[in-house]
Amino acid sequence: MLKFLTKLIFVAMLVTPYTASGAGVPDGGVLDFAVLRNGSKIGHHVIRFERSGDPMIVRIEAQIDYRLAFIPLYLFQHVSREEWRDGRLVGMVAETNDNGDDYHIEVKPDGSELSLSINGEETPIDPEMVPASLWNIALVKRGSILDPADGDLMKVAIRDSGEEVIEVRGQEIRARRYVMTGDFERDLWYDKQSILVQVRFKGRDGSEIRYSLR
Repeated sequence: MLKFLTKLIFVAMLVTPYTASGAGVPDGGVLDFAVLRNGSKIGHHVIRFERSGDPMIVRIEAQIDYRLAFIPLYLFQHVSREEWRDGRLVGMVAETNDNGDDYHIEVKPDGSELSLSINGEETPIDPEMVPASLWNIALVKRGSILDPADGDLMKVAIRDSGEEVIEVRGQEIRARRYVMTGDFERDLWYDKQSILVQVRFKGRDGSEIRYSLR
């Protein structure tokens, strides 16, 4: 009987979606968002999950190219690689061009802590730190998160606004909305599998920016 139960637990581990600190990974391992400004597409944000046991690798590629009458107004390019082990961030490398400002960010183990490097300048950070790459629902339990674009440590507060019905890929689904305020302001929606399904926030010019799953 014990062997039978052990086998059942092992099989369940194989078929249960992998989670990092409770974050759901979608079927197919890709979250592909269009970035919309006031309803018009200005870029994309793609998250790819690679798992072969533990650790899990998360690769992120984002680009925003906002133009007015073919005149470039804002360009954002970002690529990163996160490494998670046992639900913890154990490594990250990110390259960002934020409208001409370049950042090279690294996070790596340093004894019992993590070391954060911003363009070569290192500082220790909380080993439980979660980056604001948004896919990981664990960030809604944090009061401080890491900006993967420029390395800032941001103080935030989170409010659980309950479940809402939203449209995702042309279908209505129920998702839980979290409102993040402070140094980083975002409205985040996660489905019942803790998968990120929508993001909304205000741009610097007051426009509505929304991430819509494709």
